[in-house]
Amino acid sequence: MRAPGDLRADARRNRELIIQTARTVFAEQGPSATMDEIARHAQVGAGTLYRHFPDRDALFHAVLTDALERMIALAETTRKQEGLAWDALSRFVEGCAGLRLDLLISVAGSQATQVATTPEIGEGRARLLKILDQIVSAAHDEGTLRHDVGAGDVMGAVSLLIRGLPTLPTDLSAELKNRALRLVLAGMRTDPAPIPPPVPAMTANDLIRRLSTTGPAKPAT
Repeated sequence: MRAPGDLRADARRNRELIIQTARTVFAEQGPSATMDEIARHAQVGAGTLYRHFPDRDALFHAVLTDALERMIALAETTRKQEGLAWDALSRFVEGCAGLRLDLLISVAGSQATQVATTPEIGEGRARLLKILDQIVSAAHDEGTLRHDVGAGDVMGAVSLLIRGLPTLPTDLSAELKNRALRLVLAGMRTDPAPIPPPVPAMTANDLIRRLSTTGPAKPAT
């Protein structure tokens, strides 16, 4: 199998389309989604899929690598574009929460664990944490980020936010995810005033009422 950079333009587009589709399908349906199903969603032939990715391990690896590259690019961009380290950090956390990177936690089992511990994934993870650690250190220096919050804590929060609440109706899950994001960022601040938590608070009765009126989550199609 040739490296992505050696592919013709049309073949490269097909490869990228397959990766994007697989990320969505795995996030919605979990690791049980079949290769043929992914090919159908991507509207490519099974032969095209298997030419690029001969087995599930190869596809898992490509999607995980793509997800890490997206997070790395986001971290690098925010660090360069934002004048304040806190703005870069909060933009990174918000961006990760909206990138549909559910695959990082939704693909389970020994097969996925084996793929996720390959040297390439480990190198990507190290690159991401190095950039994030620089942003975190700068935010400590400017006095905007609590000193008891480290880069590992930020990645832990990002992982939880990525997970979401898939068993709840889509609109309610998105609202609770956004509220949690604001609460997490407010809690990380030395002075949480610039990022007030959601108002008004969502009470237990509010949540019960929303659940009773919106109904169960729709199954993935």
